Amino acid sequence: MLDKESYSIQLDEVDWNDTSCLITYGPLPDKLILSIQTVGLIHKPLLQRKSDGLFRIICGSRRLAVCRQLGLSPLSCEVLSISTSPVTSLRTAIYDNIAQRVLNPVEKSLVLTKMAKHLNQPQLVQEFMPLLDLEPSDTLCSRYVQLLPLEAPILDAIAEGTLHERIGFVLSPLERGDRLAFFNFFQELPFSVSVQEELVETVVEIGQRDNFTPRQILDSAEVNDLRRAHKRPARQRAQQIRKQLQARRTPRLTARQERFARETKDLGLPPGVRLIPPPYFEGPKWSLEFTFAGAEELAIRLRSVARLAEQAKFQRIMERE
Repeated sequence: MLDKESYSIQLDEVDWNDTSCLITYGPLPDKLILSIQTVGLIHKPLLQRKSDGLFRIICGSRRLAVCRQLGLSPLSCEVLSISTSPVTSLRTAIYDNIAQRVLNPVEKSLVLTKMAKHLNQPQLVQEFMPLLDLEPSDTLCSRYVQLLPLEAPILDAIAEGTLHERIGFVLSPLERGDRLAFFNFFQELPFSVSVQEELVETVVEIGQRDNFTPRQILDSAEVNDLRRAHKRPARQRAQQIRKQLQARRTPRLTARQERFARETKDLGLPPGVRLIPPPYFEGPKWSLEFTFAGAEELAIRLRSVARLAEQAKFQRIMERE
């Protein structure tokens, strides 16, 4: 059991700069503000007396912040003994929060980062990642810890759910300007999470090959012309930018795909028949896909394809160059 007592605390006695047990991130909830305005503080915050006479916040940081905003002081609070260890205080803050709500990804990062100062990696992963509804993985733990150094606008978006934490993971190794360039880019256009990951990889690879920063590529005239073409639907602009960047990343493959699309259209395959090339047009194995209703329709389509296969333009489609 925790050694604690109730005290009446003036808010100017709280050390607001001591965030050692703070694991909340995000704006103050409107409903919490309304609740405290209407009926006052229902649940007492938990503080800890410090050697300098001030109080460290253990639990209830948002409640205290609302009370400070509303000018409510003094407050009745629970106070831990000064002898309570830092790890016990932090553990108390974490368990109190996860018992009441689901933490956002930035808060999960705060938990793992702060607890890493007190526990070895195996203990951190095995005890705290399941509590946070995360797979107990060293790799995943490291990725979450790498979120915290990201810039405030990125962290805010991750906490609010408008940017997936997976994008934070792939942005974290980049330079600040490049991270913000990607963030602004993704805020403008409706890319899925998987496409966002793909685009980061694509742009970084282009930059490494051509000696450009990701920011320079995203701000290039070719990309900006499409970004600013506001008469076109955002989804269409997003698709065109993705296609343009893919072509820049793999120009030979893109040219081959375009040639294949033109030639198969000119070939005149029967309805319900699709010619499928080998992956990346490498290797000798091609496929044909049929849809049909009944044996007679299948036989007709097979005869049509057999006639096409004898033509020179069918053979040219499968030539490598």
